[in-house]
Amino acid sequence: MRKIAIFILLIVFACSCTSFLEEYSQDEAKIESLQDLDELLLGEVYLPVNYPTWNYGISFEYADMAFQKPHYMSDELSVYTVTNYNASASTQSKMFGWHTWQQEVGLNYEGNLREKEDVDWHQAYHGINVANIILDEIKEHDAVTSQAKAQKFRIQGEAHFLRALYYFQLVNLYGKPYCKDNLSSPGVILKLTSYVEDHDYTLSTVEEVYHQITKDLQQAEECLLQTEPKNTFYRANLTAVYLLKSRVALYMQDWEEAYTYAKKTLERNDNLLDLNGFDNSAAVLSKSSPETIFSMGGHVLAPCIMTNNGEPVALHYTISADLAASYDEGENDLRTAHYIVKKFAGRTANNLTSNEWVFNKVDTRRSSYGKACDVSDCFLFRTSEAYLNAAEAAACLDKEDEARSLLKKLRDCRMINSRTITETGEVLLTLIRNERQRELCLEGHRWFDLRRYMVNEKYPYSKVIEHKYAEFYPYFSDANKALSYSPMFINTYRLEKNDEAYTLALPKEVRDFQNTLGVNNRPNRPVVSSWETEGGE
Repeated sequence: MRKIAIFILLIVFACSCTSFLEEYSQDEAKIESLQDLDELLLGEVYLPVNYPTWNYGISFEYADMAFQKPHYMSDELSVYTVTNYNASASTQSKMFGWHTWQQEVGLNYEGNLREKEDVDWHQAYHGINVANIILDEIKEHDAVTSQAKAQKFRIQGEAHFLRALYYFQLVNLYGKPYCKDNLSSPGVILKLTSYVEDHDYTLSTVEEVYHQITKDLQQAEECLLQTEPKNTFYRANLTAVYLLKSRVALYMQDWEEAYTYAKKTLERNDNLLDLNGFDNSAAVLSKSSPETIFSMGGHVLAPCIMTNNGEPVALHYTISADLAASYDEGENDLRTAHYIVKKFAGRTANNLTSNEWVFNKVDTRRSSYGKACDVSDCFLFRTSEAYLNAAEAAACLDKEDEARSLLKKLRDCRMINSRTITETGEVLLTLIRNERQRELCLEGHRWFDLRRYMVNEKYPYSKVIEHKYAEFYPYFSDANKALSYSPMFINTYRLEKNDEAYTLALPKEVRDFQNTLGVNNRPNRPVVSSWETEGGE
């Protein structure tokens, strides 16, 4: 196939109602060199930098908000129910079904509009299928020089890493959490060929998908050991492979593997950003942070929630009470000055001030133009996760001194006075889990962590989460005659302990095209309580 014209058939699942397998492009594309494959990898497998843009006070223009849903489903964000700065800009209606764990996540509150449910599915399988093409095509390219061999290994390694990462994301959205009781339950479709297959697809089991993920990561490790990485945090590297291997093993409750690869990560990079003496002239999360290992995609979340230094256009979600309460050491925990901060958020219809905990981990001053946030909100790999992975695995292996030591080193860089850690057993593991909630907040981990805690064989844990949804009415403020918004009603929805809704139904677009893949068995989600105003007061 070398130096011949081929059709790049990027197989995208469920992207329309008429074609389960759609050709991404019918233009001929010549792949004549390894450089061509590298450019294809960069342009089509790595996530693009997408972000919502604010159109001069009129509305948000949304790029495809891929992989955002876990932020809204977990216990990290709450709907801001005091006022709605601009109803046309609200993300609440777009995220209603996800945020309140509805059976039909694409439907709005009224049930008369449907958002696309397959954005994550579409984006992930797009990347997976281009990776499949690259891994097939690269076999036809001989590498004679040492430089060419290194480039070939690097391209293969990155493609295997990214395919594993996408499948890991998919199976943790649409498959049950990994445990011995769920191994044979439906996961997602495993598609490893580069050509269109004319048959009905079936769902591979959770065990089969995880087996493929670990196989891809092993191949990524073997390839990247034989080459040098690109000199950028935006391309996969061996350290990122080690960290993802530790994360996957943690989810599989393979504590030895999780510990081994978290320690391998720290052997390559154990740097931590010390918040003692750190000022807010720079963001704590950025490509220049000593903790940054890898980042892919943009920061779509920041313009959609209330932040400390962003434009005042997204007064719709704030830091939840659950997350704020997790910082139980108050001002001693420097993350309450750098990760989340208290901010004046507006006034109520009765002219009472409202102060809220808001997001502060990234530079959002120009985020609505996509220029300030230079790291991802869901695919950011940091050394702090390696410390937490290693500590959790060590605790589960009864290496408690090691677990306490790893946790203490992280906390030394986060606390004014970092106390001695003396906890043991389940109390120690709970501390590590709480530290993970505080440290990795709004980086795409929490929803998946809550899922895996439910099935932990040693110390299972689940909690009740409540989310609200509000509808607003417009009124003119007596003070300045400006148009404002105040809630008409606020509904409360509840996610119960060990709730079946921790697993999403396949996107409606997928189920509609091939109904043999299953039906939507996600539980209905009723309102558990409601508060209404009278006449807008």
